[in-house]
Amino acid sequence: MRNLHRCQAPPRYVSLFRVNYRLAFLALVICFAPARASQAVSVGQIDNFQDGTLANWANGGGGPPLMNIPTGGPGGAGDHFLQITSIGGGGPGSRLTAFNRDQWLGDYITAGVNGIDMDLLNTGTVMLSIRIAFRQDTSFGAPGYLSQAFLLAPDSAWHHALLSITAGSMIPIGSPEPFSTFFTHPAELRIINEVGATNLNGDPIVAQLGADNIRAVPEPASWILLSVAIPIALIRRGRRDTSQRQSLEISSARIRGKGLVTTGLPLV
Repeated sequence: MRNLHRCQAPPRYVSLFRVNYRLAFLALVICFAPARASQAVSVGQIDNFQDGTLANWANGGGGPPLMNIPTGGPGGAGDHFLQITSIGGGGPGSRLTAFNRDQWLGDYITAGVNGIDMDLLNTGTVMLSIRIAFRQDTSFGAPGYLSQAFLLAPDSAWHHALLSITAGSMIPIGSPEPFSTFFTHPAELRIINEVGATNLNGDPIVAQLGADNIRAVPEPASWILLSVAIPIALIRRGRRDTSQRQSLEISSARIRGKGLVTTGLPLV
């Protein structure tokens, strides 16, 4: 007779709702994110720098290089972030600027990307006015659009910023194409410090900026839907799991009462 004690796995409670919850969350993201090809921005994409790279961000060279800092991000120890440094003056590296010409290109209108949020850190000594800027091409004086400013205090603390990308919030610089045309094919995304709203290059300044969790987000109504749907799903999952465990415990008690349990075999 087979020794039934050799195969003793701990009892497991399998929640079908847990699987369904994950599928539901994936569906919510997919509904705002069309199939992503190379250089096609999509809702939910994020640069968190945990792979140790610069995630295709650059500053043109000639000044202090961008750096991937391996710890001290908003998540604490072991959380990587991007560090941007400027030295002021009038030469290379004078402006607090980083740009991306890769994963942040694409059709923002079709993708439904209406904002970019990120975590920011000011380790300098002066207030920063952080904006995102988009260029129509990559030449120095190219026209484009500039976001409203996020004021970042020099307190060496992480702050969460949401920078809107809508026709009503973006500032045209240098007579770019109309908003609805321009944002189907921007040539460059920039993170800059600019007090005024006169250019897409930023102001000369001595400063150091940390950036992390740079993420594409949908229109506010859609983002609210996601933020509400996820906690509700978590609550329902908890209730469903509790109900299933109670049902299994009742069933197990009934089986034991009938003497149908074989020693060494777990109830599953």
